[in-house]
Amino acid sequence: MHPARVMANRIWLHVFGRGLVATADNFGTYGESASNPELLDYLAWRFVGNGWSIKKQIRFLLLSQSFRQESRAEEAAQKTDPQNRLLSHYSVRRLEGESIRDSILAVSGRLDRTMYGPPVQPNREEPKDYRKLFQGPLDGDGRRSLYTKVTRHEGSRFLETFDFPNPTVARGNRDSTNVPPQALALLNDPFVLEQAGVWAGRLIAKNAPTPGARVEEMFRQLLGRSPDEAERERFTGLTNEIASLHKVATDKVMGSQSVWKDIAHAMFNLKEFVYVW
Repeated sequence: MHPARVMANRIWLHVFGRGLVATADNFGTYGESASNPELLDYLAWRFVGNGWSIKKQIRFLLLSQSFRQESRAEEAAQKTDPQNRLLSHYSVRRLEGESIRDSILAVSGRLDRTMYGPPVQPNREEPKDYRKLFQGPLDGDGRRSLYTKVTRHEGSRFLETFDFPNPTVARGNRDSTNVPPQALALLNDPFVLEQAGVWAGRLIAKNAPTPGARVEEMFRQLLGRSPDEAERERFTGLTNEIASLHKVATDKVMGSQSVWKDIAHAMFNLKEFVYVW
């Protein structure tokens, strides 16, 4: 087992969702063989040649043609390589829980990018001081999920919903499920609702001229692209429907916190926001 090959494989795993050696923590006889051993050897050679720089390795992978491919697979590729081990297209994958949480904070404007410092207690439904399970702020003071304290007794419910691993067991590969509690968390979790309100307040302060212009701005902040015409019409129509439900006059819509909080909340639930395509 060569350490450079192991590390190159783990970096590949985090970028593409599946390692060239699928069993990232087992390169032995009981693990799977590499789908492309020549590529793995090349990546290990390049990794060592660049001074074991993880940043340079990630940059190299993100700029590669393999990473920039479309996620739509041709019918022939689906038949001959259903697991996409040969990388004929980019495999759609869900973001990890930490990335989803940090993305929500980044879009709302609350993300604190400060490096280092003490950990933040996770927000708990029932704090238990006698077990040292103390209460933390709902948004974790805006700190990145990396700085959320991990305890064996009770971790972050939001992160655990999105397959945060058991901290008592070493895991090379995380589970990546698609289950109803994840959709329910994005719909009902107090953290998501709070950040939708924070984002709405930031948008209202910018005074966009029309609902369509604000929807355009929200898409750019959330997804890094402009909405197509159908999306623009759908969310503009949704704005009018929500305004009617909240009994907000037409001339007051652009300044209504309740209306734009609901729109922001709906956008946090877009599939494109939580999946890499």
